Amino acid sequence: MRKTVTCLLAVVVLLSIAAGASAQSKLLLYTSVPLELATKFADEFMRVNPDIKVEVYRAGSTDVVNKIWAESEAGGVKADVVWLADAASYYSFKEKGLLYAYKSPEAAKVPTDIKDPDGYFTAARLINMVIGVNTALVKPGSAPRTWDQLFAMGPKAAMANPLYSGSNFMVTAAFVKKYGGWGWLEQARKNGVQVLRGNSDVSRGLGAGEFAACMVLDYMVYELKKAGAPVDIVWPEDGTVSIPSPVAIMSGTKNLAAAKAFIDFALSKAGQEFMVRNGVMPVRPDVSPPPGMPAPDQIKIMPIPYQWAADHTSEIRETFEKLMLK
Repeated sequence: MRKTVTCLLAVVVLLSIAAGASAQSKLLLYTSVPLELATKFADEFMRVNPDIKVEVYRAGSTDVVNKIWAESEAGGVKADVVWLADAASYYSFKEKGLLYAYKSPEAAKVPTDIKDPDGYFTAARLINMVIGVNTALVKPGSAPRTWDQLFAMGPKAAMANPLYSGSNFMVTAAFVKKYGGWGWLEQARKNGVQVLRGNSDVSRGLGAGEFAACMVLDYMVYELKKAGAPVDIVWPEDGTVSIPSPVAIMSGTKNLAAAKAFIDFALSKAGQEFMVRNGVMPVRPDVSPPPGMPAPDQIKIMPIPYQWAADHTSEIRETFEKLMLK
């Protein structure tokens, strides 16, 4: 009899464990955040929310955007949450009804100019396109201070491809509007500026001394410098392109509570402080930037035409490909 009771208790325990495992919510995140950072952030979120399991699908912004459109046409987007550097895409997603409106209580701390007034998307990090220099190759006092000076360096300079990189797509749109056309790009091609796939490739080349200077994201140079590479950041005198990287919930999510929890954490003080520890500029004014980095209100910003970029996506990409890659 005692053995029977013991066996029954064991079965009950096993069933309870199985029920607990099956009760764990699963969240699918589509993101262009670099894989190491995205994985670390997901791990931190799961540490705080042990009842939610996060699966990360990471690719360049353009690839993720194309995947979302393809899945939408095929019957439904699989992702629960999306987190990209291509801020313009969120305007198109919103127009097509692909996003779920959620005004997180944490979003109250985020400035109004980097969040959707209806709650469809909110910036969860600021990534700044700056000039990165290799201090072993660039003499003191001779580093490029403007974008024109960077492009004048020709093959010694590099940038990422906006056909792949969402942040560089936003930069391209900003440059077209600021400079009144594509002349800057034509000059860059004439000078022989190198175009690589993504910003990670550019930053690796900078740290390895393959380029003297480059257009690259601030936190990547920050991490290289922290690791001991001979690199430094130049904040362009003609304006940094400060790109909000929004998070949003997909309208077809089957895991709404988990998706809301992820948005809340990404925008929370704890989530923002986690990003800062990894060299990323926070979106909340009550969170200090990484050591040695300026606060967002101290940076000279080049305006980004988000809606125009969303409306002219194909034109921007086709023109870039024609002028720089053919």
